[in-house]
Amino acid sequence: MGFLRSLRSRISRREEGNILIEFALALPVLLLLLGGMLDLGRYALQKSAILEGARQGAQYGVLVYSGASTASSTDSANVNATAQNASALSGVTATNSLFCECVAGTAVACTTTCSSGTLKRYVTVNTSKAFSSVVTSSTLSFGAFGSWTPPTSMSASITMIVP
Repeated sequence: MGFLRSLRSRISRREEGNILIEFALALPVLLLLLGGMLDLGRYALQKSAILEGARQGAQYGVLVYSGASTASSTDSANVNATAQNASALSGVTATNSLFCECVAGTAVACTTTCSSGTLKRYVTVNTSKAFSSVVTSSTLSFGAFGSWTPPTSMSASITMIVP
């Protein structure tokens, strides 16, 4: 009886395997967090790239459209190509538009003259791209805590005044 009692007390004091068990339980959660952080980083880098593409396209549009009352299809295609190339990503789509307003804020056609001041012209460049999440492609449900749906696309828009 004394032998069993001393054996049981020696086994119950040993804790070498506990760390391995705790690590095995925590590993899936840590991997999910790591995957989510990497996915968020990818999204942020790509969003920044398409924003830079829209900015570069709008700056080129300011140069192309200054002095022009309408946008030609060639100029519009060049602005879009500049935005797509400046993003340095594949699968980026870009659109641009030229619009005008009077000083009072009333939208008018770019070929008209304003009776109450100067005509202001603007160029807007929109870029967009599809995004595929590494973590999951469907909605994750956390029960009573809510749910999370990963983004499937991203877009950016820049508007600049044309002098």
